[in-house]
Amino acid sequence: MSDTDPPHRKKSSADPANLGLFPGAPVVRPVPRRNALRAIGGDGADHKALGRSPFRSLNERDLRTLLGANPAIAHYAVEPHTLEFFVPDGKGGFAKHQYTPDVVCRYRSGEVVVIDAKAAYLATLPGWTFKEAHIREAYRIDHGVAFVVITEHEIRAQPRLDNSRIMERHRFIAPDHEAMARVRRSLVELGLPTTIAAVVRKAGLVDRPPECRAYSAVMNLALSGEVRLDLAKPFNFGTAILENAQP
Repeated sequence: MSDTDPPHRKKSSADPANLGLFPGAPVVRPVPRRNALRAIGGDGADHKALGRSPFRSLNERDLRTLLGANPAIAHYAVEPHTLEFFVPDGKGGFAKHQYTPDVVCRYRSGEVVVIDAKAAYLATLPGWTFKEAHIREAYRIDHGVAFVVITEHEIRAQPRLDNSRIMERHRFIAPDHEAMARVRRSLVELGLPTTIAAVVRKAGLVDRPPECRAYSAVMNLALSGEVRLDLAKPFNFGTAILENAQP
């Protein structure tokens, strides 16, 4: 125990110990298909998910959209481990508790973050706020990762969520190599910053309406982190294409 550790605490453990961040990561929390405590459920198929990606709420579903559209996120796993942590019982001992996070994600930088997508009203209940402090402490001290609780107020902030949905809708299933090459060349010739409209004109691609191949290519460049788009303003053809300052 270091000098910065709180006194009189019992070390937590995670199963699996690597927090479940590996290809084919299983979903460790069994939830019946019919569950009165679940508002809505479904299965996702995000390309960044390391294993199955069911969601138990609309908050969780929309969080996956944000993670998928964020180029800084390398991959994530859904409900991939169980944390066993301990809380002082007031009698000199410890009460054992278990917790399964909604998502564990790894950034391209290597940083790992554990996320709970929670309804705002649940996040304020005394039973949760008491446990949350111990969960956060366990992840920080024993596993060296951050624990973050995100509510619908952050998840559904607009226009970021709608912009992220647009980016994900334009993600190439089959690569359009010609469009990507022409758009990259157009960006070099135009320089940054520029606009989507300017790139569309410069690229001169032949489209089959209502598709716009250059627009889709710009979205894919943003998804990969080659360029940056301003998520704080609704996307349109006047949207600025900016240099990505992230490494």
